[in-house]
Amino acid sequence: MLGFLKKLFTNVDHELMNFDSAHIIDVRSEKEFNYGHVQGSVNIPLEQINNHIAELKNFETLIVYCRSGNRSVHAKRILDENGIHNVIDGGALESTAQLLNRRIVIDEQKEESRTISTYRNEGRKLRILIPSDFTPQTSFARIMGEKLAEYMDLSLHFVHVIDLPETVTLDNNGNVFTCGEIDPAYVERLKREGEDKLNALKVNAKVETTTEIKFGKLTDTILSLADTMHIDVIIVGTKGLWGLKEKLTVTQAQILARKSNIPVLSLMCDRSDLEIQNILFVHDFKESKEKHPEFMNTLVEASNAKVFQLYISKSLSVDSEQNLLAQMDMYAKDHNIQDYENRIIIGDDIESGVSKFLSDQDADIVFIGTHGDGGVFHSSSAEALVKHLFKPIVTFHLD
Repeated sequence: MLGFLKKLFTNVDHELMNFDSAHIIDVRSEKEFNYGHVQGSVNIPLEQINNHIAELKNFETLIVYCRSGNRSVHAKRILDENGIHNVIDGGALESTAQLLNRRIVIDEQKEESRTISTYRNEGRKLRILIPSDFTPQTSFARIMGEKLAEYMDLSLHFVHVIDLPETVTLDNNGNVFTCGEIDPAYVERLKREGEDKLNALKVNAKVETTTEIKFGKLTDTILSLADTMHIDVIIVGTKGLWGLKEKLTVTQAQILARKSNIPVLSLMCDRSDLEIQNILFVHDFKESKEKHPEFMNTLVEASNAKVFQLYISKSLSVDSEQNLLAQMDMYAKDHNIQDYENRIIIGDDIESGVSKFLSDQDADIVFIGTHGDGGVFHSSSAEALVKHLFKPIVTFHLD
């Protein structure tokens, strides 16, 4: 049975591997690790794997795992790209513990220090929209919405968009009308299946939840609904993109980040253990007239989080650095950011700068602005992070 389980996790020849002496790596965040990890494992967050390549080459067998199996897949990919092929993807925390017949242990001292804010935003509840295709990514978005509800008053609205021509419509009573080219019975079946799955989400919801079926083009329908409902944040799960695939296709999260005037929170994995203590704010801090993400201020107030203001440049003189730090201080003052720390990183691009920051300092959520100019002929730093970064990332339009 154990041999069968081993083969489920990787196509590596397990007969050549010694599980008893394997080096077990938890690639989640430090806080997630403290709240429960496989006995004997060490914590190297996914964002820091590249910094440990040299030492990891010394082990006969490596086992990587995370919360649900998403981050471990990419940890294995990174190690393989760096010539380390003796890696087993253990998948989820519980699966790895079972595979190795080890306990899940908790750092009791650090667990006791874990607190949830009692802050509740005044006035109306925040409205969160979650596009729902009932994949694991929908679950990631739902979990994220429920985690935010631990910090602030909000409601979740799940929408399932069925991609159909404009000639197929719903009236106010939910009745289907078609032009005759599409069988109404077929549309009714799609609608019924979607409603059943939405109802399941609603039944299991931990916070105030509403659901809706819509017909039309996915992005246009989501953005129109968000505008009509005065949505505050759109949360979307994504698989991300790497390699050749990212050159040939685009994710829904990227498109929403590009087109939405409402902040979009995208994430690639289960964040059930998320605790918001540090927020990374990537910005240029030079244009005070640019739109500021008020949702970030709300989240900071709700969670008592510290904000790391990050500026990334290819080069910077000493005088320029001092001027920039003064501008960053002024930006924080102008936008009522009180608990903050300025960081300047020299990097080739925004993505490499963020990676460099995260290799030294953890952050729970990343905020970055965009001018909405991504696509074939324009590169977008925000979209690059949406495709590659495993941290929850909030994109917002700068103008």
